[in-house]
Amino acid sequence: MINLLKMERFHLFHNRTYWLSAFLIFMLGFITADTYVSELFGPEERIASSLGDVFNGMVYDSTFLLIIISCVLALILGQEFSFRTIHQEISAGHSRLMVFISKTTVYLSAFNLLALVYPTAGCIREFSRFGLSDPGSFFYALAKAAFNSFLLNSSVFLIPVLCCFGLKSMTKALSVTALVTFVSSLYLGYGMMLKLPVRFLPAFQIRKMVTGTDIFSIESLAVAVAWNAVLIYASWHIFRRCDLK
Repeated sequence: MINLLKMERFHLFHNRTYWLSAFLIFMLGFITADTYVSELFGPEERIASSLGDVFNGMVYDSTFLLIIISCVLALILGQEFSFRTIHQEISAGHSRLMVFISKTTVYLSAFNLLALVYPTAGCIREFSRFGLSDPGSFFYALAKAAFNSFLLNSSVFLIPVLCCFGLKSMTKALSVTALVTFVSSLYLGYGMMLKLPVRFLPAFQIRKMVTGTDIFSIESLAVAVAWNAVLIYASWHIFRRCDLK
């Protein structure tokens, strides 16, 4: 299992598409950081007073990035079916369960890190403005965002995983992932504006968490567990039965 995890990390972290995406997201965060100083958390127009505020504001507004990052995940994982590397791993003697666990673990970890590149770049840009006058507050914001990102954004990143395993086609998985994540983001935006039910969405819960003070809530935990359990079960149910020959 450990060797399989190392192999998955090696393949992913030597993928040029992943690192190109990380660079572009970093540049986007670096360029747009100033806009979060005068307007945090969308229309509330709260002014940032610390580096932690900038970090939270960029996490709050990174919903659109989840569409891009999910599509990158579908692109990279979908190629594994095109290039038959998943079949080769199973032919090498690894069980499907071990392959499934290693892939989901590595991909979810790597792409959650990718989601945090955006606010990290913004903090680097604004460091000269705010400094690190309150390290405790900043690192608490960082830990809270990282925890909730892995907990809730993983639900979003499991969508392309399910699409790749179910469709076994990079093009189809990329198209369906883009459509589903875009529609859910659109619903979140209009749903919040029109007072529609949005509390069941992981993207809403992560916004709720970064605007609050608690590191997690029972509601956000329940939403994350429900989404992750359903998507992981569906992905595994399809993967263990799909024809890889």
